[in-house]
Amino acid sequence: MSRILKVGLAGCGSVSQRGLIPHLSQPDLRDRIEFRAVMDPVEGRAKATAERYHIPLWYEDYDEMLEKADLDVVVIASPIGFHFEQGMKAVQAGKHVHFNKTMTTTKAEADELIAAAKAKGVKLVASPGQMQRAIHQEAKRLLQEGVIGQLYCAITGRSWIGHEYESFREGEDIISNVNPLWYYQKRAGGGPMYDMVVYSMHTLTGILGPAKRVMGMSGIGLPERRFKDQRVVVDMDDNTHLLIEFDKGVFAHVYGTFASGPRRPELQFSGSSGSMDLGREGIKVYGDPALFGVRQAVLEAPASAFGNLPYVTGVHVNLPESHVFSDIMHLVDCVLNDKEPVVSAEHARHVIEIFEAGYRSAQTGQVQEITTTF
Repeated sequence: MSRILKVGLAGCGSVSQRGLIPHLSQPDLRDRIEFRAVMDPVEGRAKATAERYHIPLWYEDYDEMLEKADLDVVVIASPIGFHFEQGMKAVQAGKHVHFNKTMTTTKAEADELIAAAKAKGVKLVASPGQMQRAIHQEAKRLLQEGVIGQLYCAITGRSWIGHEYESFREGEDIISNVNPLWYYQKRAGGGPMYDMVVYSMHTLTGILGPAKRVMGMSGIGLPERRFKDQRVVVDMDDNTHLLIEFDKGVFAHVYGTFASGPRRPELQFSGSSGSMDLGREGIKVYGDPALFGVRQAVLEAPASAFGNLPYVTGVHVNLPESHVFSDIMHLVDCVLNDKEPVVSAEHARHVIEIFEAGYRSAQTGQVQEITTTF
């Protein structure tokens, strides 16, 4: 009989309710996981979630879940500022851990987590596993083959006016009335870089390789944010721009803003003989008509270009947050089959260091060296 991993989830907020819990509750996973427990500190939310999805155990205290639920894997979907503390406790308890988005907010914390996991013999996966997407692997191959000549620069980033405008949060019940104002607080790990640009940065570094140096400019656009009848003074930068140096003199502009964003492809590359756009319409390669002729390469149709993720089959294809589910099941696969995660903690640490160094550069006005690799 094959082993079945007992899974618990910390954080029953928006991302969990919209996607993670519906995915993990599906009957097609019962040959690999038992979705055993949920935890959320907001009174009544974990209980209501467990009742809705028929999850056996629910807790309002994280330590109690670790102690009593008899888990093999912990999925952490709490506000990002809690990831390090919760991750360390899970590792020290001998649990394998998946982090939704960045596993910490500092390189030092990431170093500590990785060292502790190795000492305990447990595995870490930190979303997003962007390089599991076929479209990103194809983009990397095209650039390495010189389809646009010598690569010069790239532009990528994410913008969104704010999580307070998500339709999911409009309800008044305990499950959907999830306050998002922590996204604007430094202590909670807020800001668009850890929340959104983590996707762009994992893709960029996955395609180009490790970064070498970074310069940053960063600030706060709106000094106050509101959600229903609540308000918060913003103390975490919501408008950040980084200039990053890669190998062979390649530079990238990476932006993250909680503002209405520009309508552009996910990633744009410029080279000596053409350019390449990477987005939901696939991969498009252009050349100057006068010099090189017009070229266009589209990987696949839009739906399959960003799809075809490992482990995402059947009902999971049409459920939200399938990319996070894919990363969770990648961890499950690695634990069950004793494999090292491709969605590595070392890559996640490298991205965290870029963000941390970018903020430090914005404060000091000085270029920052990047010390990690993956």
